[in-house]
Amino acid sequence: MDTHWHAFSYTGHARPRDAEARDPESATPPIELDKWFRKPRSMMSGTFTDAAAAADWLERELTESPPPDGALPVRTHMRAARDALRRGSDAYVGYYTAHGRFLVRTLLACPRGNLRCPAPPRR
Repeated sequence: MDTHWHAFSYTGHARPRDAEARDPESATPPIELDKWFRKPRSMMSGTFTDAAAAADWLERELTESPPPDGALPVRTHMRAARDALRRGSDAYVGYYTAHGRFLVRTLLACPRGNLRCPAPPRR
């Protein structure tokens, strides 16, 4: 199976407590990236077979809920994310938004080790 990326989204009032993050049934970001695959499917925002399309999704998501003034700007997050995606790696962004919400957007490269692909891309 060729490299593809699964997009995951979370926006909440605050960073979840560790117990919530460890609970596979809790719709909160996990502590370990690989654990996203065990979280509720409702957190999955899509599957991308093209790194550029994955980056475009991430940029749209971040632009809609930007960080506050004085924090790392979206363009800085995107520079790192595009580089990671070009290399076939994960891209992870998490911050408090300008409106005080806790935002996490993740693109996980797949396949990854022994983990079963949660949503194989359609050809």
